[in-house]
Amino acid sequence: MGIELKSSDIIFLDTAPFIYFFERHPDYFPALESLFAQLYEKDAQVITSIITYIELTTHPARLGKLQLARKYRDYLSNSENISLFPLDMTIADHVVQLRAQFQFKTPDAIQLGTAVACGADYIITNDIAWQRFEEIKVLLVGEL
Repeated sequence: MGIELKSSDIIFLDTAPFIYFFERHPDYFPALESLFAQLYEKDAQVITSIITYIELTTHPARLGKLQLARKYRDYLSNSENISLFPLDMTIADHVVQLRAQFQFKTPDAIQLGTAVACGADYIITNDIAWQRFEEIKVLLVGEL
């Protein structure tokens, strides 16, 4: 695995890792299953933003799979080691800076701004463009 977690670590998870985990993606599920096991074993914290919730539940809702969308909502809302953060002015200030400096699209900047505002130690995504942002260690799912 690309990271050795400590109990004090905060890991920001982008939407793709959640999708790969829930859908048991053949290439990525084993690494993510191991990551989640380590998160719970070490009592590290996962954070994500409201953007992840929106992105994760839109496709099931579009397909009329409202029970699946609710399942994702419940998972993000009720997991002991996962915190879902809304957009607020502190995060928005980081978003503005990220958009100005790196020209990230708004949803990506909200994700990254949430990671910054919440003090993430790592960001896990599958968006290679995020590696331009060097303030926090950005790992691609394939690097796990």
